[in-house]
Amino acid sequence: MTKIVKNVSDISSSHAVCIISSSSDIELLWVLKLDQNIAKKIRQEYKKKQDNCLYFFLGRKNFEGIYILITHKKDPKGFTEFLGKHFSKLPKNYTLFCLNSDIASTTLETCLLSRYSFQRFKSERDLDSVYVYAGKDIDKKIIQQSLEKVENISLARDLWETPSNELTPEAFAKLVKKTKFKNTKVRILSPKDIEKKWLGLIHAVGKGSENKPYMVILEKIQDKKLPSYGIVGKGITFDTGGIQVKPENFMYEMKGDMWGAAVTFALMKQLDSVDLGVNVVACLCLAENAISSTSYKPSDICTGYTGKTVEIIHTDAEGRLVLADGVSYISKNYTPKHMITIATLTWAVMVALGYRYAGVMGTDKNFIQKLLKYSKDHTEQYVELPFDDNFLEKTQSKIADFKNLDRTVHAGSSMWGAFLYNFLENKEEYTHIDIAGTYLNGGDPYGKMPSGATWFGVESLSDIFQSL
Repeated sequence: MTKIVKNVSDISSSHAVCIISSSSDIELLWVLKLDQNIAKKIRQEYKKKQDNCLYFFLGRKNFEGIYILITHKKDPKGFTEFLGKHFSKLPKNYTLFCLNSDIASTTLETCLLSRYSFQRFKSERDLDSVYVYAGKDIDKKIIQQSLEKVENISLARDLWETPSNELTPEAFAKLVKKTKFKNTKVRILSPKDIEKKWLGLIHAVGKGSENKPYMVILEKIQDKKLPSYGIVGKGITFDTGGIQVKPENFMYEMKGDMWGAAVTFALMKQLDSVDLGVNVVACLCLAENAISSTSYKPSDICTGYTGKTVEIIHTDAEGRLVLADGVSYISKNYTPKHMITIATLTWAVMVALGYRYAGVMGTDKNFIQKLLKYSKDHTEQYVELPFDDNFLEKTQSKIADFKNLDRTVHAGSSMWGAFLYNFLENKEEYTHIDIAGTYLNGGDPYGKMPSGATWFGVESLSDIFQSL
């Protein structure tokens, strides 16, 4: 529960939490009417020029105690990581005092996101009880916008945590359809539509499951004269690996192979009420890669929406297949100037970059530079990987147009970004984002990222789109 309060007297049984990043912040604490000895101690600690977390017992009816987080970090990344480190250790009931307008949004977002907890399926829930008190100089729209942003990011996390018996392709599609958009149109392509329109690659991946594939199209078209971006997100709601089944230790997390679609959906929610200088059309490619007598098999040759054929070398290389149909569908029907694909696509990107960096590659150097520049000051970080004709050549098959795996190429992320490039109908400026390493944090919380599912992609892409 998160509640905005106007008066300190409206709060009961809580802990106060305040951020001190400048000497003027100390003066703003008058609203709490702190004991002079406490205020003196805070000033003394701030003058030491060291980051610290202080706690003072107050014993009041509304506040048992107060946490004072003192930081001298001025860079956004360092500031956010400091907050995340300490917010994750706060008690369940607390009141966040947003007194400085310069840091209010970052403080609130980090506080709530770093403490994310998914408890939908628990019979007894132990959720945070958070009050937010905004100072008189803070525009309340800033607080509301931050809360909406947290809600959209948390939506992506919720989708990842939801098990595949609940989040089937159809259930995912229905969830998007029920979402109340103001400026975004939603179109659903059913399993019958997919077969009728000859979307043969996503059909092949999903035909082995009783939960048949869907495509969801989200259109935010403000002005047809504006340049358009297409975004295609991978939405494999569960990935067994198909006939070439995954090892058992790698199976559990495959409920999260829909993270690209979850990020894309949350991003479109975030952009819905924002005025943009571009049009955005997104495609969620939703399928379940299951094992049955109707599953697609190694050596099969499947025909995509473009009419080009793909030789199936490995059934666990399914994400690039559903994305290929999504890319070609958006390319042909909406002719965007730019195309972006986002997916938990390859193990190779984790080997290359670890768990805090997403791999980015393609031909859209301007957009890629925006991602790299963003990385310098924020928690979401991108590293450019190679992308050239050498990789494109390796996608060619001897018996079909393309193949979905080449065992001789170990740079898998670049390789399968190149595979998707083949399905652009108009050779748009292209960016591929591989988030296979960043979508899940198996370590301690850092910055706004909790342990478990992160929210990688939503904030960075949202901020960049608003700057275009």
